[in-house]
Amino acid sequence: MARPPSENPYHHPFVKPLAFDCAAVENMCRECFEIVMATQAIGAFWNEDLDEFGEEPDWSFPLLVGRHQETAEIRLSTMLLNLSASYRALDDQIGNEPSFQLFRDAQKKKYQDFLVVYEGGPISDSLRECCNKVIHAEDFRPVYDNNSQPRDEGVYHMTGTVELQGRRGKSEWSVSLDVFAFLEAMLETVMFLTSEETAGHSSAVEGQHG
Repeated sequence: MARPPSENPYHHPFVKPLAFDCAAVENMCRECFEIVMATQAIGAFWNEDLDEFGEEPDWSFPLLVGRHQETAEIRLSTMLLNLSASYRALDDQIGNEPSFQLFRDAQKKKYQDFLVVYEGGPISDSLRECCNKVIHAEDFRPVYDNNSQPRDEGVYHMTGTVELQGRRGKSEWSVSLDVFAFLEAMLETVMFLTSEETAGHSSAVEGQHG
């Protein structure tokens, strides 16, 4: 029902937390997964055998391939950043809820290698710290592989690992992030919130669905 025009929503007495939009989080996780997997499938469009017919190897549908290559890293970094900001807000809001603490602790034991630290350790490998590193990264660099072929051969594709570099104060840090584990943990968080809401534990999830 529409509120009266003279009612000022600012003065509503209930808490108005930032929304953790479960549907949006699920969509972003799926899209990140599909971006990485698309890079692994794109080799099917590389016509390397054209040189057998005296022609230069080339892509089938080069315009489509080009658009994908131009935007894949940008789209991936944008969605990982949005996911990280959403989770950080959620963790700030319900991080002290006993049920969320139990869920978060169990998840941390399950994923013991979210992050591999190259420089600037020790760094926690919790999901929250993964989000911190994505948010504060100055260099976002997906790792590529060509199925162990010689460097100038084959088709390079994303492996599902992203290397991140940044600084905390004057100290530099460098880590790699397991993107698939990160996305899976995000989807598990959505499932946790949904189950809490279904069970009627509204104190833990009130206002978290966008």
